[in-house]
Amino acid sequence: MTSEVLRATEAARRLGVPTRELLRLLEGRKIRYVMVEGIAHVPVGAVDEYRAKAS
Repeated sequence: MTSEVLRATEAARRLGVPTRELLRLLEGRKIRYVMVEGIAHVPVGAVDEYRAKAS
């Protein structure tokens, strides 16, 4: 089963943060990501996990 993945801009929009802030989270490994063709993508489940931790 393949999980849906989001580009950084869409993941940032869903979290309500600027894309630059999301990239900082990715760099700091505060949110899970996967590499797809050399580009970081965020699994939908990771967005939900991060949102739950931040609450």
